[in-house]
Amino acid sequence: MAPVRTADKDSQPVAGGSAGGEKQRRKPGRVPVSCAECRRLKLRCDRQVPCESCTKRGCAALCPDGSLPTTKGPKLKAAAEVEELKDKIAQLEAALRQMQAAVSDEPHPLLQDSPGQQPSATPSSSADSGASPPGSSAPSNSSASSQSPKEDTSSEVDEMLDTFGTLTLGNRGEARFFGQTSRTEYLIHAPERLTPFVDKIKLPRLSAVTIDEACKELDVFCTNDTIGEEVVGCIPSMQDALRLCDIYFECSKFMWYPLPREYVYTEVVSAIYQRPTGEYCHVTRKHALSLLFMIFSLATLYDPTMPPYSVEAQEYYLLARIALRWAPPAYDTTLAAIQSLLYMGQYLEMADCEPAHTASHKAWITTRHTVTLGLSIGLHVSSCKWQLDEVAAAKRGRMFWQMFTQDTWLSYGFGRPPSISLAYVECEIPKPEEIGTANGTSWSTDFHVWTWQFTKLLHTIITSAFAAKSPTYTKIMELDKRVRDFPDPDCIQVKTEDVTRTMQHLLVTLYKETTHLNLHRPYLSQALKDSAEDPLRHRYGASVMIIYRSAWRILNAVQSAYRTAPGITARMNLLWSQSLACAILLCLLITRAPASSLAHPALMELDKICELFEEAANQSQIVTNNIQVLRTLRKQAHAAMTKVMAEDAALVASELDRLGGKTQLIQTIGERMMTCHSSLTNRYIDTYFSNSKVPLSVFEVTGNPNGVVAPIVAQDVPVFDDADLLGNPPAFDEFNFDFLSGPAVGCTGTGTGTGTGTQTQSGSRTPGAQSSTQQGHTGDEVDFSQIQNFDWISGYLNATSGVVPQGPQPQTASEPVPNPADTEATWQVLVQQLGVGL
Repeated sequence: MAPVRTADKDSQPVAGGSAGGEKQRRKPGRVPVSCAECRRLKLRCDRQVPCESCTKRGCAALCPDGSLPTTKGPKLKAAAEVEELKDKIAQLEAALRQMQAAVSDEPHPLLQDSPGQQPSATPSSSADSGASPPGSSAPSNSSASSQSPKEDTSSEVDEMLDTFGTLTLGNRGEARFFGQTSRTEYLIHAPERLTPFVDKIKLPRLSAVTIDEACKELDVFCTNDTIGEEVVGCIPSMQDALRLCDIYFECSKFMWYPLPREYVYTEVVSAIYQRPTGEYCHVTRKHALSLLFMIFSLATLYDPTMPPYSVEAQEYYLLARIALRWAPPAYDTTLAAIQSLLYMGQYLEMADCEPAHTASHKAWITTRHTVTLGLSIGLHVSSCKWQLDEVAAAKRGRMFWQMFTQDTWLSYGFGRPPSISLAYVECEIPKPEEIGTANGTSWSTDFHVWTWQFTKLLHTIITSAFAAKSPTYTKIMELDKRVRDFPDPDCIQVKTEDVTRTMQHLLVTLYKETTHLNLHRPYLSQALKDSAEDPLRHRYGASVMIIYRSAWRILNAVQSAYRTAPGITARMNLLWSQSLACAILLCLLITRAPASSLAHPALMELDKICELFEEAANQSQIVTNNIQVLRTLRKQAHAAMTKVMAEDAALVASELDRLGGKTQLIQTIGERMMTCHSSLTNRYIDTYFSNSKVPLSVFEVTGNPNGVVAPIVAQDVPVFDDADLLGNPPAFDEFNFDFLSGPAVGCTGTGTGTGTGTQTQSGSRTPGAQSSTQQGHTGDEVDFSQIQNFDWISGYLNATSGVVPQGPQPQTASEPVPNPADTEATWQVLVQQLGVGL
């Protein structure tokens, strides 16, 4: 008798077998040619999994071994309920994925596929809720890591081990850290010492007592009553105040977020220029005075009638600090005090013109202090919880996102983690507001709102791509796509040669393209190391092309903005910093892969930016500080293209590696000693060692200002279809800043702030030029109002005139070179392979 074949028995596991994981064994006999459900309904099966019949009936998940129960109920209704439940599950998974992305980059355990389970067919959603404006799309982050093999992930982590930045250590333990995304000029001048910049300038309207009070900490009450009249005497006339306010509002269209015009005139200006009604001066009036001084300081910094880095702007900044010390915000925290502190951080960063970048370091510290005060009054919490009115809620929201944006970008510029975590932020980004003008019209703040939205995306990128745990290359490409898909603001879509639109377009380009550069910079070095002949064919070839295209867009946008408004662009440190970073990346591409197809157009772009720096050197101190770096890069690039290796190629190659983000430790040689109290010592100690030597960047000591550039061998750069740049716009007369004429004068007696004496040709310093401790503002002082440029290094560079100094250089200690197979030896092996290294 033939055995009876039943679907139910065939689908049952063998007795005694494991509950799961083992393959089901069937009884001997003919193998079924149709699925269980088709056999139950006696339908023709197409032998696919799932089959067409099961798919049409809504039970594809049961095919081929499962089947629906044999009932007389409405099966179509049951299938519809299954589909409805599946949709609800998909929505719940999407919501859970968004909530998980807001607090962590790892996928939620409930969203991970179990072994043997088919991947979910639910559509991916945005990984960061609210990071993109409405209408923008972002790829999902949940399945990025699961798609890459474990071997690739581990290798990618190894390749990122040597991009942790630079750490400087002094003889007595003083240290500074510059992370992977640190700005280039910070890395170039990393060996410089931080010194009080106010000691190097002469402030004619302020006495030594007033300056000393202004330099004290802001949480200490100012009890000196003698400086009150001096502070009040520095308040400008009403006519000058209104003129400075107009400059403040004009530049706020693209520089800083403006205060409403009605608020500035009715609550700030009137509070200072009108006689107070009461006998005592309350906290609001003191903080309003500090805020007004900072408005004057920012406006003076961009005043077309004043020279760059004007001494009056520094005086207004110090006066604002004194006004805050009359009512320290640590004890009486108001929105006006927080706004004043935010403007202080912006002023310090924009007015920073010394090589050591002490002001930028102070700006980062000041912003951190401002964030602490802002969080102490709950700016990160939604104001609707306290049922505040719309005006007060919008004011608090705008204050928080200004604080959040400034902290994120300053931390990003130093390569350090931001202070605020989005996991604790529930304050929504406010809508754009209308700012009135003097002629009765108004303009919208949609550009600043776009900046807040993009900064929120940047914060997610910082915590994902530059955290302690290195991401996979798939994750990097997903983040790159999110930046690329982020829509530009509507205000720059209009084709115009207006100065405001040009500067807004420049800043949008800088924000987006510098993010691309920092994301792909480590992979550029790996591609150049593995495939120097043609890095575009490397597995990281996409990063090479992205680096080149982003650098090309930044340099063209800077050139276009400089042709439109040379006075404004010359005073903006950010664009020259990013231009220098692009030049270094292009030089890396040229020197490491001179035979690639991108080397010739990269050399042309490098020549253009060098010419632009030469043209702007007489108008911008930040350009003057780094012009020698560009000359060295240009010389090295032309030497690589013409196969003529310079004798200092190894030094420059090593310096390029450090500026590219390679992990490195710098130990400074010189030492600065502080004056001890008389109870601790019976003699005065000099401010500096007479034989101290300041370690300089390699670019500062190996450059040849008078060197001859090799002939140019270049091709035409390809024109990209997606580039939107202004071509040769006319000059703008209203903001054509005039600078003081006369030759550049170096700061005497100060150098870079840590050395003593003059610089000799051999690189050592002559002792005895500065031996006594400077007290107050006596001794070597520099009047900024009589100086056009403050060239901190030109004296030394002119003295060396191309001769490589034999004096002591900065001692650097990097990781020991491991086995060549180890990816931590990427940079050293690359230098050896190209024949320009050790």
